[in-house]
Amino acid sequence: MQHKNKLHHLCIIALLMTTASLVACKKTANANANTAASSVAEQPASVLASTIETSTAAEAVSDAAPASTEPGPFGLAMAISETELASKFGFVKSSKAKHLFEGQPPIPVTDFSDYYAVTAPISGICKVGASRTITAVSGTGEQIKAAADRIAQALEQHYGKPSLKKDKVKTDIYNRRPQFWMVGLKEGSVSYGYLWANGKTERELPDNILNIIVFAHAHAINRGEVGVSYEFANYADCQKEWRLEKGRK
Repeated sequence: MQHKNKLHHLCIIALLMTTASLVACKKTANANANTAASSVAEQPASVLASTIETSTAAEAVSDAAPASTEPGPFGLAMAISETELASKFGFVKSSKAKHLFEGQPPIPVTDFSDYYAVTAPISGICKVGASRTITAVSGTGEQIKAAADRIAQALEQHYGKPSLKKDKVKTDIYNRRPQFWMVGLKEGSVSYGYLWANGKTERELPDNILNIIVFAHAHAINRGEVGVSYEFANYADCQKEWRLEKGRK
């Protein structure tokens, strides 16, 4: 009996020692946490912001799949084949027109929501472009004009001044009544945009770009679209292929 009581007493002591150790560890951990929190709190706000931004950026990089890019607008280059455009870059054929593909390019731009590529079976990509829709446009089209101007200003930083600014009114009624400017834009009597033509610009256009066109369209008298298109040096080759296709029909 004494032997059993002794064992029981030893077990209780061991249990008490273990509990004490756990309590001590918990106190130490809490103290370390408080010290770390105090240290973080003492850091300047700029350092904290930098830490958060770095962490977020690292997570974004780790989660993002590596994107394939080519030297050209939006990471797309001249002459990429229709097969590669679909398999490598995820573009799909559009129902709007033959040899028109739509998708998300490797390097999208926040100013645009829709992207496209124009191709031919042999020549591959010969034109790429992007656009976005603008709603609640006034009759004078000020919102459309301002958006096109902003795109042109951004392009000017990369390619120099444009060869041409197009602000044309074919019918005098839209000069006399500018409140109907969007009506003219919709019917084609008014045009607005910019052009960079290779050989007629301050700088030579890179990446086999032949023309850069900033355009404006009207879908309705209060809703329109602005965008930019890049025609490559093989655009004429695509046109020849399209004409041959039509001739074979």
